[in-house]
Amino acid sequence: MMKTTVIGSHPVTASGLEAIEIAVRDQIDAGIDIISDGQTRKDMVAYFADHIPGFKLNDGRTIITGKISPPEDTPLVQDLLYAKRISAGASEVKAIITGPVTMAFFSELTPSAPYSGFRDEKLYTDIGEALAVEAEIISKHGFTTFQFDEPSFSIGAPMGLAKKALEAVAADLKGTKALHVCGNLKRSFQEIVRIEGIDILSFAFKDNPGNFDTVDRKAIEDNGKKLGAGCVSSMENKVEEKGAIRQLLERIFATYEPENIAWIHPDCGLRALDRAVAIGKLREMVMAIREAEADMERSRHHMCWGMSNSGSPEGLSS
Repeated sequence: MMKTTVIGSHPVTASGLEAIEIAVRDQIDAGIDIISDGQTRKDMVAYFADHIPGFKLNDGRTIITGKISPPEDTPLVQDLLYAKRISAGASEVKAIITGPVTMAFFSELTPSAPYSGFRDEKLYTDIGEALAVEAEIISKHGFTTFQFDEPSFSIGAPMGLAKKALEAVAADLKGTKALHVCGNLKRSFQEIVRIEGIDILSFAFKDNPGNFDTVDRKAIEDNGKKLGAGCVSSMENKVEEKGAIRQLLERIFATYEPENIAWIHPDCGLRALDRAVAIGKLREMVMAIREAEADMERSRHHMCWGMSNSGSPEGLSS
């Protein structure tokens, strides 16, 4: 069975722990196998910049003011543990960590920081080391599935530096490690697929159908990766019909083969959508994939039955 998951963010309709509880229950009620805490408190960069030394938050801006160093602790653990308690075993909770390049690209670099610019390898090395400690702290609290978010990989990231930095984060981390990159992958897929230490590559196929021409099945297989496939829009504020989702899933299965697919999910986070729309998308997605799996299982059963009986007179006459 392929696992259903979310990319991370969920519409925010409350604050604090209540917002997390709403997000968790919405995901579980929709039937999602691997959920998030909803990322309801802050944006994806501020979540980490608020406690990693060297970063500073100022009026909604993230600023790099000094040398970036590993944190002693992370407040994310408490939110993840709360989400895990609310889920009560109904779904697995994954930890979502913004990757080192996106942390740099979405921040301002001040003259007081010891970095020459956004091409300074030391900048990415330091962020990678800080995030590696962040992930290890989370891991020690019992979390075994991690997703690294790097939207910058589709908008011109320095992929040589990016590869080294992300590999440093993932190298010693135990468990399942996924990389999510939204957007068009034409410029970066060949570098992304070769990143070591990553198990699942999570991409968008609904809002970015051009990725079918870019994401190469053989490259995924040759590099020992599995695919996470986005099949509902994170941009369109309306619920797709289950039949439309099934059609896209059939194209995904035909292009990449079901055995190469680990996760089915929305293209990206759902925070910008109405809550009812987000819930509807998740429910329709879950129903579509379960129906598709049931159809595949019936087809395999009929094929095996036919082969096992093909040598007998009964089998030939049926």
